[in-house]
Amino acid sequence: MLLIRQAGYLVAFVGLATTSSFGQEVIPEILVTGRRLSPSVNEPAYLTSMISRGQLDLSAGARLDDALRAVPGFGLFRRQSSRASHPTTQGVTLRGLGPSGAGRTLVLLDGIPQNDPFGGWIDWSRIPTASLESAALTRGSGAGPWGNSALAGVIRLQSREVDRNGGFAEANFGPNETYDATAGVQGIAGNSAWHGYAHGHHADGSFLIRKNQRGSIDRRARDRGAVGELGARFAINDDTVIRGTARYSESSFINGITAALSTTRVTDAALSVLHDAGAAASWEVNAYVRDQDFKAIFVAVNAARSAATLSLDQFSVPTNAQGGNAILRYRFDDQLTVDAGADVRAVDGATNENFQNQGAGFTRVRKAGGEQVLAGTFAELNWQPNDTLLATIGGRIDWWQQNDGIRRESVLQGGAIVRDDKFADRDGNVSTVRAGLNYSANDRVAIRAAAYTGFRLPTLNELYRPFRVGNDITEANPALGIERLQGLDLGVEWAPADDIKLSATYFHSVLKNAVANVTVRATPGLDPGLGIVVPAGGVLRQRRNLDRIVADGLEGEFTANVTPEVQFSLRYLYTSPNVTRSPQQPALKGLRLAQVAKHQGSAQVTWSPSESVSLSASARGTTNQFDDDLNSRILRGYAVADFTAEAGLTEQMRLVFAVENAFNRTIEAGRSADGLVSVGTPRTARLGLRANF
Repeated sequence: MLLIRQAGYLVAFVGLATTSSFGQEVIPEILVTGRRLSPSVNEPAYLTSMISRGQLDLSAGARLDDALRAVPGFGLFRRQSSRASHPTTQGVTLRGLGPSGAGRTLVLLDGIPQNDPFGGWIDWSRIPTASLESAALTRGSGAGPWGNSALAGVIRLQSREVDRNGGFAEANFGPNETYDATAGVQGIAGNSAWHGYAHGHHADGSFLIRKNQRGSIDRRARDRGAVGELGARFAINDDTVIRGTARYSESSFINGITAALSTTRVTDAALSVLHDAGAAASWEVNAYVRDQDFKAIFVAVNAARSAATLSLDQFSVPTNAQGGNAILRYRFDDQLTVDAGADVRAVDGATNENFQNQGAGFTRVRKAGGEQVLAGTFAELNWQPNDTLLATIGGRIDWWQQNDGIRRESVLQGGAIVRDDKFADRDGNVSTVRAGLNYSANDRVAIRAAAYTGFRLPTLNELYRPFRVGNDITEANPALGIERLQGLDLGVEWAPADDIKLSATYFHSVLKNAVANVTVRATPGLDPGLGIVVPAGGVLRQRRNLDRIVADGLEGEFTANVTPEVQFSLRYLYTSPNVTRSPQQPALKGLRLAQVAKHQGSAQVTWSPSESVSLSASARGTTNQFDDDLNSRILRGYAVADFTAEAGLTEQMRLVFAVENAFNRTIEAGRSADGLVSVGTPRTARLGLRANF
């Protein structure tokens, strides 16, 4: 409660600060230097979907990940909103290339990586939708200029523009004590600009277990959190600007059982310098630091779901990360440009946990973790001889190192050491390339082709941190190798009329050494290889590399402005990533990756009869998918409908009403070895106010 009260005070304070400046009419000196380097000229060669501020506003979901689900293939590890899922399952993937919770997609906010440095997942509660201007999702571009983690693509988030004096505020209210609020202020004075915002959220959300399987121990998932950010930029001259941000956040989540509590605390800061003379050369440099601590308690539940026993207490998972990136853009002439740059990131993290509870309390304590360093450099040459042709080719080289890996286990009483592993340091080099072509045959038809490679270094979490969900145990693996990707895209865009656009993309991806949660034992008892006791109704898995996964897929999109007041969109994805070679796990050959549906789609229609009213109806759904690597647990397909309505109360204030899963369809999100089914978000409604000043 202290956290929420503090968040409430912060939001209220920022709201009052915003109100206090409304009556002052100030004519600022507008900064001519932008906040970010513009996208590369080669972007049309790679498949990118844009989500604008207006589209974010019309999303029925209150979280950013809910809004991004409008793009088929975007998904967290499970079919649940981040409002009702454990933080460690919130890794994002695109095109279904994500056989574990770490995700395979890099998320950038104003050029700064947001993936958790220890586990690769995203804490979506730290990025309130109200603080953003837009989101760009680039699929299948491999490493390119982004390097590690951008295996399936990259999501680039852009913060609100600071271009005036004023502010914004947004508040939403729903059932089960659900509410959130965001308020921000911004200003421009001479050659400087500043902004600040605060956000708080509170929810006793939905049950996570199917109704007919719940027991007395089950409760609604509880989600609490707050985040605040301060930032400023200063123009040194007409061409160069310095900007900086600092942010702090806290969040807590109860995973459907009172004892299953996780908390996260993050402090981060970034400093950037942008030089853009609009002539031959421009460049940008970003540096960032992040300090965080994560805690999580896991429990084992009896068959009647009437009692829970603590099974794992990760009482401290501290992580520190520092890094930076730089890009130089040089224009030789009107036809030839080059983008070149470098990036580096260092991570130090460990899990400290109590474990081995036979009913009388924990008997052992474990520390496991290490350090990682990645550094890379890239260059891309872009050739645009005329308005119809764009060709690009580039490559990058990355160096990586893993140091000081340990796993030390000791008896809680007395401190006797029972295991003391020190893992050998490892390092290596990775080279990746990509090339793209975009050809406009005429004003109506454009053809696109791209070939690329990418990589991902296993996270410290995958290497060293085990975890448990109910009675299912997943062990870490310090011997994991680097994931490698080879991909090909072929696409066409057709605009049969000015207000109609169709696009289709075929993609072929080969993922080697994919890190997956592989079943080791499905019967109760001691596994001698890993020294783990499997409880009744549970399974034992370990993170292991799968030799080769092949995915052929098709993406399609249709958008139309039916009338000036009505817009319609339809998106579709077919993909079926299958294990084609796995000598170490022969039972997996020919099987489909877990948590990936073959068919995914979404549709949306928006009607704006006037400037003050907007109505939106959307639907999304998937076919069946598997919950496990052995394809033995089927999660049924689903289709849900969402509705959003906005009405202007005044010129600055709008009323919002939204309903998710309007027909209350059951979304199967997980199925355990004993048949227990976890479920996604049921029908949920919210009423909100949104204001800009």
